[in-house]
This record gives sequence, structure tokens and C-alpha cells, in this order.
Amino acid sequence: MTLRNLNRSLPLWAATSPTGLTHINKFGENEVITADTEEDVWDGGGTYSFPTTAVITKLSQTADQEAMRGATIEVQGLDGNWALTTQTKDLNATLTTTAVTLDTPLIRVFRMKVLANVVGASPIRAHNTAENADYAIISIGNNQTLMAIYTIPAGKTGYMTNYYGDTVDVTNKTPTSSEFHLWAADRANSYEFQLKSMRAIGEGGKGFQHEFNPYYKFTEKTDIKISAGVVDEDGHIHAGFDIILIDN
Repeated sequence: MTLRNLNRSLPLWAATSPTGLTHINKFGENEVITADTEEDVWDGGGTYSFPTTAVITKLSQTADQEAMRGATIEVQGLDGNWALTTQTKDLNATLTTTAVTLDTPLIRVFRMKVLANVVGASPIRAHNTAENADYAIISIGNNQTLMAIYTIPAGKTGYMTNYYGDTVDVTNKTPTSSEFHLWAADRANSYEFQLKSMRAIGEGGKGFQHEFNPYYKFTEKTDIKISAGVVDEDGHIHAGFDIILIDN
């Protein structure tokens, strides 16, 4: 399918799913970006760390939650060969703070979901064996991760249709401006992050949605993220993007 035909067929996309064509909707939140700093938009806050090997091996909860013992967690990411991998893993049935081992170690994780009739009362984390680095966090009450972060799998090409962002005006979180940055790093060529687009919102301003026409193309093994910088006060930020994923 050519990009020209892809653009024309997009209105049919929601109703029909051609072979080799999928959609990715990524949305994230950072509840506290420190004033006069820039952070990535994900549940963990700060600057997200992208590992160079498949070190994402464990799953656990920050504090034990009896109702969550044995609950199934879906983990979406990429294995050591950068191949798209979705797996499920049950939290420890005795103590949810006891780490369980993923069946497939991951080099990337970009979404987790609780597949159980229970609401998380403490964060659920995907981390390394030493438990000193978190790569995905299901925050309290959300039952899935909120990460404006994604990596194009091996054998795929991604076309970003749009990205967006907004701020939440609450006490002591009304920055005079909030600037959003869209970044991409082509890891197949060992590149660092490059700035691809930016938008800003003034104090009390409305959110934005930037549409790409033509769609922005990202090749396999490209890390994508949104960061935000706030001025004068802390910020509560939402951001996300939509991608059409096509087999190479």
C-alpha cells in the first residue's frame, strides 16, 4: 500500500483492518514536571531511560495488594531482536512485591494493562533484575500505563498522523508556558534523539493537536517520545500521538 493510498483510505481504517496494517494510539501523563525543567511524558516522570539490551525482565508491585495477588498483567514491547512481543504474566500469588520473571526479556516496553477485575492500589512496575530501573509503571487507579513513548518494531514502518498535548490547571501547577517536543532516535543507525516538531501553550491556553500531511515516516527500531518543559511553576501535562504501522 502506498502512502498516497494510505492517506486516501484512512476514513475506512476504523472499520476495516487490511493485512499488515495496524494502528497505534499512545497517550501519556506526567503529573508533576518541575518548574523550569523538561521531562518526558510518562508515568515515571523525569527523563525516560532506553536500554541497549533486553534487561527488562521482572514485574512487581510497589506495595503488596491482596486483591492484586495472582492478577494477570499484559506487557507489550519488543524482544532482544526488536520484534513486537505481547505477553501476559501473573503477579506473585502470595506477595505482589515479590518480582516475577517475564517469559520473554524485553529491550523495550511501551504498554502494560491489568487484565483482572481489580483496581491497582499501588504502582505496578516492569523493571530490571536488580529492581533499580523502571521501564513502565501502571500508576494507582489507572490499570494501564500512560506513556507518550513508542518504538517502531523490526520489520515495520510507522506513519505518524498527529500528535497532541495539553495542560491541567491546578493550584501551584499553572506554568506561564508549556513547550512540547516530539523526538525520534533511529537506533538502527545508532543515532541519538533528534527534535522532529515542537508546539507551545501559554498560561491558561488550550491544548493543541498537530496533524502531519503527509504523515511523518519512522523506520524500524526508531524510538519516539514526547517531552515537555514548563516555566515558572510545576506543570501537569498530557500528551500523545497516533501511528499507522505497516509491514515492510
